[in-house]
Amino acid sequence: MHLRLVNLGEFALGSWSLGRYPVMSGVLAAALLGSACSPAAETPTDGIPVGVLLPFTGKEAALGRNLEQALLLAVADVNDAGGVGGQKLRLVTRDSNSGSERGLDQLLQLIYTDQVQYLIGPEETELANAIVPDIKALNILDILPGYAAPAIEHPGSGAWVRLAPSTSAFACAMGKHVVSFGTHTVNALATADDYNTSLASDFTSQVGGLGGISLPTVSAPIGASSYAEQISQVMGFDTDATLLTAPPESASIITTEWTIDGRPGSWYLSPLLRVDGFLENIPFGTLNGAHGLSPSSSLASECTPGEGTELHCTHSNARAFAAHFEEAWQGDRPFAAANYYYDAVVLLALGLNKGLSESGELPSPKALQADIRSLGDADAEPVRWNDLSGPMTEIRLGTAVRYVGAAAEYEFDRYGAAQHTVFDTWMISNDGFVETGTFEAVCPHTF
Repeated sequence: MHLRLVNLGEFALGSWSLGRYPVMSGVLAAALLGSACSPAAETPTDGIPVGVLLPFTGKEAALGRNLEQALLLAVADVNDAGGVGGQKLRLVTRDSNSGSERGLDQLLQLIYTDQVQYLIGPEETELANAIVPDIKALNILDILPGYAAPAIEHPGSGAWVRLAPSTSAFACAMGKHVVSFGTHTVNALATADDYNTSLASDFTSQVGGLGGISLPTVSAPIGASSYAEQISQVMGFDTDATLLTAPPESASIITTEWTIDGRPGSWYLSPLLRVDGFLENIPFGTLNGAHGLSPSSSLASECTPGEGTELHCTHSNARAFAAHFEEAWQGDRPFAAANYYYDAVVLLALGLNKGLSESGELPSPKALQADIRSLGDADAEPVRWNDLSGPMTEIRLGTAVRYVGAAAEYEFDRYGAAQHTVFDTWMISNDGFVETGTFEAVCPHTF
């Protein structure tokens, strides 16, 4: 399915001049799916514009269509529930080209030419960092749903909301996880980009703080044809476990060459590598026995304490969202990141409705970010993603609500970053990902 999505996305966009014209999401999805009853068919052509940058082409093209489907579904659900004070949301979507210069040009056109006030994405860390001055200058709200989104501590104008776990939250969980099965010494092989470098640094620091020994991280370029030198360096330290944190295409070359070299040492895998396409591009059996973790597919309220840090969790919420997504998109299944993209639209709509009900006008970015943060207030009345009609009415009447989303029950810090403490652990067995449990990880400096 992943390869089919890549080919379809590249073919469908091939005749579009992405460097010059916006790709409107309703048209794109209708062309891809050809379904008169899909959410894309009901996307409005007027209303409140929400800018979106997604990887429809390039190395991350397999993500783009799936994430857009989640956004279109959320827009349809919000609009069916009354929209924002009776106004509908609409998407204005452009192609990030998986983080290239062309993608940056498209992003700048989104905020300068299309003049959107509300932005979702980009997925790529480098693009998100590149437009920080522009977000401040134009006073825009930027919601970042992606795993690899940067940290957000930007004072001044503009405002940011981050939904997926930060590198420090991931590192907290990863450090506790590897220590729990007896790992004493660690190091990392990380590609030289902001996200993977930060994750490697946070991870080795966490292990050191837990009493382990952290040895040097080896840096590697993205897109190299060979990583033999870096593999020799990182494995020369002879640690109990080496964190591999790199884009899937680079990681596949690394693990293939590692196999040829005799498989020295033991890998621990970045959350970004829990994708089937990664396993499909390495030799059979290469990583059987390797471990990793990801954000939990269970809500915190679906979990009860087990032994130690382990939790016993159900997955009713994730299954309900998957069923909703599949029904809307003719059996397509949502990728893990799609849940966060769906929640981005709903949180935006709830925040806009809250501000509108309190002041009679759409709130400023700073006020809107504060309104969205309030949707994580533990004392407020919980409202669910799959019953939006009631919440939209309640929030317009001034009721304080807490959003229970497709991906999480959110709690935000003062910068607008969602806090995560529950994670799913997994390992590779028989060349597939196998869930091994769920556990809670809290580290003081992640809050």
